Amino acid sequence: MSVHAFADPSLSTAVRVRGGVVAVTDGPYLPTSDHVAGQYVVDCESRERAVELAALLSSGHACGVEVRPLMDSAGMEM
Repeated sequence: MSVHAFADPSLSTAVRVRGGVVAVTDGPYLPTSDHVAGQYVVDCESRERAVELAALLSSGHACGVEVRPLMDSAGMEM
């Protein structure tokens, strides 16, 4: 088992794909009344790569995907 803590919500990025157009918004969270249905932990070389992967996932989700760094014992990862 492993445990991961999310970084502060202000560091998140919301990614949505509508009609094939990717929309990336910096901000604390996706504005929705839905809840977290699951999570992927992906080790990426950059935030841009994480956003690119989120866009691939977002195309099948109604509300989008939130990208947020993880924390480790020494501080923020990503």
